[in-house]
Amino acid sequence: MDPAAYYYMPLFKPGAFVHLGSNRETVSHIVVRRDAMMIYLVGHEAPVHPDALRLAPTAFHLARVPDRL
Repeated sequence: MDPAAYYYMPLFKPGAFVHLGSNRETVSHIVVRRDAMMIYLVGHEAPVHPDALRLAPTAFHLARVPDRL
């Protein structure tokens, strides 16, 4: 692994603003069940699959941390 590797992926969390079609929505909560993630939006009763939402990616920096003794 590159010591200065950055990875970009959407970070769904409560309060995040996402786009569903042309509407801007707010994430209420996230449920992960049986290897499937579903996003619940404020004011919507049914969950939405993450692929149906647009969210700017977040950059993650991964680095190795030495084991504690």
